[in-house]
Amino acid sequence: MPSLADVRDWTNRIGDLGYTAVRTNALTAGVGRQMESAGYVVLQDLVLLEHTTPRNIRSHEASAAAPRTTHSLDSNQLTAASAVDLAAFGTQWGLSATAIADACKATPRYRLRGIGEPLAGYAVSGRDGSQGFLQRLSVAPDHQRRGLGRALVVDSLVWMARWRVQRVLVNTALDNDAALSLYQGLGFRRVGDHLRVYERALP
Repeated sequence: MPSLADVRDWTNRIGDLGYTAVRTNALTAGVGRQMESAGYVVLQDLVLLEHTTPRNIRSHEASAAAPRTTHSLDSNQLTAASAVDLAAFGTQWGLSATAIADACKATPRYRLRGIGEPLAGYAVSGRDGSQGFLQRLSVAPDHQRRGLGRALVVDSLVWMARWRVQRVLVNTALDNDAALSLYQGLGFRRVGDHLRVYERALP
């Protein structure tokens, strides 16, 4: 766990680079207390969920998703993926094309899949040994509640199971009832305490 001095030093360095605000990734309670002591405020509460049996994804789930075929996305399509993300999450939380590329680089192996033509949704999944991550799932508002998100999650779980991943993690906003229902319906279960995202304005 970083010390309060570490957090303050990092914050000052970011400010010296000319940034006007800094936002953290999802943090546990212990690290969060250090951030609050350094002047950061809570921006969002998140729920952490895990799936421990991706290899047992039920056949009827896979077959139900089959008509909604996913397809590979490449670097030339990240701008379209970003447009979907911004439509789904708004400017505060939506990811740029660069941020989506960074999410793909977060793990040694990743899978970037889209759905719909023109693009209506996408997912970034990653794996590191037996650990898997659903890094991002986004469906355009006009296409939500049509099974596209489910198809993308099933695709991710099947891919991870193929590589013998034993545990898959995902987080989502505490008040995102639709996402929680989707994940829990596919076998994810809540674990641990809530995570929090913090932010601080810089002078």
